[in-house]
Order: sequence, then structure tokens, then C-alpha cells
Amino acid sequence: MSTHQIYYYRDFMEKDFPFKLDFRLETNLNQQAHAHEHVQICYVMRGTCFHYTANQTFMMTKGDMLAIPPYVPHYFEPYKDEKVELVQIDFMPLVIDETETGSESSLSNQFFPKIQISSHTQDVVEGLISSMRRENEQKQSGYHYLIKADLIRLLVTIFREGTKEGPSAKAKDTTGRRLFHEAVSYIEEHYAANLQLEDIAQRAAMSPTYFSYMFKVLKGQPFVQYVNDVRIRKAIDLLRMTEMSVLQICFETGFNNASHFNRMFKKVTGMTPLKYRQQSEEQS
Repeated sequence: MSTHQIYYYRDFMEKDFPFKLDFRLETNLNQQAHAHEHVQICYVMRGTCFHYTANQTFMMTKGDMLAIPPYVPHYFEPYKDEKVELVQIDFMPLVIDETETGSESSLSNQFFPKIQISSHTQDVVEGLISSMRRENEQKQSGYHYLIKADLIRLLVTIFREGTKEGPSAKAKDTTGRRLFHEAVSYIEEHYAANLQLEDIAQRAAMSPTYFSYMFKVLKGQPFVQYVNDVRIRKAIDLLRMTEMSVLQICFETGFNNASHFNRMFKKVTGMTPLKYRQQSEEQS
């Protein structure tokens, strides 16, 4: 899936209320690898199909649900000649008042490749879907408030179902978080090395695209910015505690270009490294 199309919500959703609900059949499943900048939830109403991500393949049957995070490539394929009906819900986190860089536990950050909705909960899920579809089609006064309420109920229902998946699912989630935080620790300890997103993502057992997204969600800033901030913090320590030259500190902290180092340092501190050292010496 190295080459794939990216869909942007502004191309097919309302700017003020970025939400879309579609019903797809075997004849119009998106069989081309693609990604999107929004969250996507899919629920199988009937039939069977396949769902492919970069590393996994899942057979989806009635009652199965998945949530795909932004910028993760995936696609669907029908199963043999079997008919399938799939509900596709696309939305931006702001629809439920959550920013794209929300907290780790926020509703719109609960992603999963597949869960089976229990039979007694399927009626609840399908009822919420029907309600959202009706409100979205009729667009009566205040419809977006009702869709928002139903969407939040749906996300909470999904979250609760996910917690019933058992010890293996919980262990997998715990392992994923542990690997992610180990990858972050690696950055902190090896800030002077040539840190590439692809290599750090591999340490977390994630695709670069997914790791990049989750990094922004969990750490609150993009990968490159975080690496630069770590390096600048180390540079500040060296400027204050050693007599190393600014150029030596530049290379010691992982920057391989003096002008880039000066620019990043000033962006973070508001002054050049030399000015910072002079000010630090005056205050000591």
C-alpha cells in the first residue's frame, strides 16, 4: 500500500459539521487502497467482506465493526459472490467537541481493526445508525445536535464492547502502549543519533503513518517537533553547564547544520544559543 489516495473531509463533508453516513453494497465497496484525514467507523449490517490494512487482513461478517484512524491506508473487497451491506460513518473529532490532538482516552481515539458486537448490542448500534441516518437525511432544525448525541452514544457503546474482548485484547493494547512509550524513551536517550520516523515507528511495531498520527495524539505534537524540542533541551543544559562551543553543542545534540540549530534554538527560546549562554552567565 505504498501508493494510495488520501481523502480530505472538506471535499465531501460540510465544513461546519464534518459528518457523513453512507450505506455501501458489494458493488460500491472502496477496493482501492486509500486513507483519509478523518475518523472512519464501519459496521457490517449483513453479508461478508474482507478488510485490508498494511499488515493485516480481516474477514468481516454481520455485527463486526472497525474504526480506522486518520492517514492509515486500507481497503475492502467483497467475499466471493456474497452480498454485503456496510455502514460507513466518517467524521472529524470536532463533531463531538474533541480536537485532533485529544487525550489518549478520548472517544475519537479509540481505534481497532475489528470487534464483534454482541448480539444484544447490535440492536442498539443499528438503532443509533438508523437515527443518525434519518436526521442526516431530513436535516430538520437542530439535527446536528441529535446526530452528535447519537454518535457519542455509539462511540461509548463501541468502547464498552471493546472492553469485553477479554484478556488477550487488553494485553495486546497494553503491549502496544508499552512499545510506544519505549520508542519515546529511545528518542530521549539517543537524541544525538540520526532519528528517522520509519526507524522509531518500527521500534513501536507500527506503520510510520499510524505511528506519526498516534505520536501527535499521545504527545501533543508532531514527531519532528518533539525530537527537536528534546535536542534543544539537551543543548540548553550543555550551554549552561559546560564550556563546549556552540558548534560542538550543535553536533553533540544531533543537529548537523549550525544554521538549522540556531534557527530551532531561537524558535524555542526566543534567542540564539550564544545570546542564551551570555544571559545565563550574567544571571549566575
